[in-house]
Amino acid sequence: MEQTTPVNVLLLENDPEIMEKIQQALGDGHYKTTCFSSSVEALEASGKAPYNLVISGHNTERKDPVEVMKEFVMASPMSSIIMVTDLSDSEVEEKAEGYGILGNISRNIPVENLFSLLNTYEKIQQSLSRK
Repeated sequence: MEQTTPVNVLLLENDPEIMEKIQQALGDGHYKTTCFSSSVEALEASGKAPYNLVISGHNTERKDPVEVMKEFVMASPMSSIIMVTDLSDSEVEEKAEGYGILGNISRNIPVENLFSLLNTYEKIQQSLSRK
């Protein structure tokens, strides 16, 4: 089943190279990406408009990415969240336990891992739309 409406994505990342890599990976037109480098601005925007997917990395305020992720969950509990972090998978699982994030990718942006998480996101959305 092909989705006709674009997926609204909020991308938080203060490294322009990482932001560009993620945007390129999302660049098929199916994903409508709004980018922020400030966690304050990104969190404010998430409270004003619905974002289906949040990709959260480093921020200009140097706030702990795990804390920012938790703030996103509280501000927009229906958004799926992917963390961009240097933490190991086990550290992310430990620190994000109970927050229901979609997953994480490393800061060197292994595109295949991002595509895998996006595929999981799409399957979840398709499953929800059938109900």
